[in-house]
Amino acid sequence: MIKPPVGTILELNGNHVSERPRRAQTVTYFTLAVLGFSFWFFMAVPFASHRESYWWLASVHTQQFAKAFSFISVTYRPLAQATAWLGFMILNPRLFPTSVLRQSLLQGFIYGMFVLGWWLIYSTTVQRRLFALVAFVTGGVFFSGYVHLFHIYGIFYVPVVLTLGLSLRIHASSARDRRELWLAAAGMVLVFWHPFATALFGGFYFGFYLDTFWQRSKMQHIQAVAILLAVTIAIAALVVILPRADVMASPLHTKLFGFLESYRTTEVNRVASVVAFLLSLLVVFSMRLSPKLNLTAFLLVSTLGCVFLMKSVPLMLLWLCTVLIKLVRSHCWSLFFLALVAALLPFGAGIGGPVAALFAVIVAAYVTPLGWSRAEEALRAVTTRHVAGAVILLATVILMVRLGIDVPIVTRAASPLLTERERTYQLESILAWMHHSDYCACELAFIENAGSPIDSVENAITRRNRPPAALEDVELFWDSVLQCQWSERPYSKAGTAVVTFGGPRLIDSRAVFKVEGRYGGDATVWIRNSRK
Repeated sequence: MIKPPVGTILELNGNHVSERPRRAQTVTYFTLAVLGFSFWFFMAVPFASHRESYWWLASVHTQQFAKAFSFISVTYRPLAQATAWLGFMILNPRLFPTSVLRQSLLQGFIYGMFVLGWWLIYSTTVQRRLFALVAFVTGGVFFSGYVHLFHIYGIFYVPVVLTLGLSLRIHASSARDRRELWLAAAGMVLVFWHPFATALFGGFYFGFYLDTFWQRSKMQHIQAVAILLAVTIAIAALVVILPRADVMASPLHTKLFGFLESYRTTEVNRVASVVAFLLSLLVVFSMRLSPKLNLTAFLLVSTLGCVFLMKSVPLMLLWLCTVLIKLVRSHCWSLFFLALVAALLPFGAGIGGPVAALFAVIVAAYVTPLGWSRAEEALRAVTTRHVAGAVILLATVILMVRLGIDVPIVTRAASPLLTERERTYQLESILAWMHHSDYCACELAFIENAGSPIDSVENAITRRNRPPAALEDVELFWDSVLQCQWSERPYSKAGTAVVTFGGPRLIDSRAVFKVEGRYGGDATVWIRNSRK
């Protein structure tokens, strides 16, 4: 008598797999789900000081901790600011260049919190194979929103992804009363961390209230209305009434432009556009329409995709629209309003950064495979061993790139990320050298602009010679921490030090220091004397 494999005994008798293979399957497919963005993260971590990090380094070095509770961000976010301040204190701005080990630990912690958020999302899914595949693709292709994993102030967005996960757990849970009260209380507090978290909870809870309207008692209706009212007041107070004056002065067309640019800086190339289009078609196929409606929807989405492409409109918006239509057809209002709010977050941010579009991508990745049981069944042919083999292969590729081995296609695709990482270390090396050089009294200048995407859209996407931080942030750290005074070093030379990252030489200047680069070219210090 031939005995069945161990893992099939309970499947035959109890209609479920044994505990060990089930755990292995869960771990393997969850690893695949987060491997998309993890692939690029582990290829580049850690970054050195990057973007606003220089502002934080200067502030933590020169200001008291009480500064963290002042009005620093676009909206008042004392909880996030205080936490980020502690992170930079752990990094220790008095050590410069910054510690690679401490940067690794802090960035790894933020990454771990994002993985936790993804686990909360993954644990609520039914079509786990299909979801893992969609999450893998979207995380790998639309990675630019995850760039905040490389900054300590990425802690600002940790509660946002956790709020997404907890909201979806409430959606999938039958014991809602206690959990929704706790999450509502957290949503009120998190408005002081990041208003995105409260906005997402508010959108989800409004839809959740509609979904459960006829199941609620009188007291539960009163409780739900009170929660919605509190959320509305909190968002209105922190986002509408109390934001900085420059934000309130932003005209509507600027916010609309920022909305589009958030998706454009997420969908950074034609490959990403094609993936967004294919995801739109997947959503159509997952709706289980009649053959006639299926063909009509396919043709309509294909036509719109061509129009979007010709008009340079991000095809991610087409994907999000199909997701919203799917949720309307299924009358799933909790997910509909969660997805709608997530899609509108870039309008509220208004600066065109890809992180504002990240949460819409996550929700859309969750909804795309939802209810598509036929595709899930088809993926049963892909076993745990197949997925584990793919994970091992990608881990090997990461290791090869980290060792400096040129991997065809992958190294070229990773070049923008590796270039950005390289430039963070080049800039730290340049500033540290200048601090101890005869040019420590010089002013700083960059040739390229590194402002918000709405200020330099093409530069934000191509990043050909773009500095890794805005000049005003680096200047603050240089002027307040590193720059010396003539009285301290009478032999120091004044003037302007122009820092370039790749690009041609400056004709009217001379190079005094260079940091070689493998991916983005050399970073060079050029001196323009201010006096004849």
